[in-house]
Amino acid sequence: MPLSLPRLVLLLSGFLAFAIQGTTLLGVETIKFRKGDQERTASGKILVEAQDGGVMLQADDGQIWTLQPQDIIERKADERAFQPIDSDEMQRRLEGELAEGELAQGFQVYRTQHYVIFYNSTERYAKQVGALFEQLYRSFFTFWKNQRWDLPEPEYPLVAVVLRDHQSFLTYASDDIGETAKSVIGYYHLGSNRMTTFNVPDWERNVATMIHEATHQLAYNCGLQRRFADNPMWVSEGLATFFESPDRRNSRVWRSIGRVNEVNLRRWYQYFPKRPAESLATLLADDMRFRNASEASSAYAEGWALTYFLIKTRKKMYVQYLRLLSEGKYLAEKTKRQRIEEFEECFDMTLEETNRAFLKYIRTVR
Repeated sequence: MPLSLPRLVLLLSGFLAFAIQGTTLLGVETIKFRKGDQERTASGKILVEAQDGGVMLQADDGQIWTLQPQDIIERKADERAFQPIDSDEMQRRLEGELAEGELAQGFQVYRTQHYVIFYNSTERYAKQVGALFEQLYRSFFTFWKNQRWDLPEPEYPLVAVVLRDHQSFLTYASDDIGETAKSVIGYYHLGSNRMTTFNVPDWERNVATMIHEATHQLAYNCGLQRRFADNPMWVSEGLATFFESPDRRNSRVWRSIGRVNEVNLRRWYQYFPKRPAESLATLLADDMRFRNASEASSAYAEGWALTYFLIKTRKKMYVQYLRLLSEGKYLAEKTKRQRIEEFEECFDMTLEETNRAFLKYIRTVR
């Protein structure tokens, strides 16, 4: 898959198809429910409860389940304090889950300080991946601390599934994301809270993908972004591409955050001669350009370029904008006008003014 195509799979299947009332209930709920032809049980906290009995449940392993009333078999509540599981329990549960899949044989576990990595490749490769994740983890929190935003560390152990080759990836990911698995080389799943990728022979491409997806996972686990809220894709993908930029001079091919993303800069210059006047407005107003295969490359390029411009020239305003977005409500979708008005208000510029400043600046980037 070309690096420009969507790699974050925003699987919002199971959206609550009814009026909701935003609430976070106290105590722990245990719900038995149907998913497809299986019965499952999850315990956790209710994020949203609908008037007709549907719920959004955040389980103690970090998964978020959106359950229609007809899917719920049984509910029980108690007054225990909600407690996320630890890495030992996460490993135990995932070993049981993976033992039932088509790739039941060959999975091993490699754990780092913050990650539980399930892999069926080599131990050497798993250690490379783990070291890369931990390097990003340290850099990620340092970066935001330097912006005077002390983000909380993740509640849940961070889970990664690393497959040995493309066929293993297709076997595993098809159950997770369906046909989309054929067009991506990695993804972060909003529902399961896991990232999945495979060993691509091109190490530079591999590193960019892993940093990209791991950035999504960190952003959604530390309060920078809220899962299943209205997170503009230009923001999510702009951040991930800002963080992912490879460094060919470093032995690991990645060293630090915020280098010029040469792939997306090149694609930006390819897009610029045919860029329509309303390009910035369409990027901000909705996510359609990212979801349209013919426009995704230019959307990623412009999303990275706009993010780079804002962080380099209007960092304080950008952080305030992210803080505003991080307070979004579950399942509440903003209108196109609301998205644009929020942006203009946070950056104290009209879109026309932003566009002029943006184009002037990005021409200087090499």
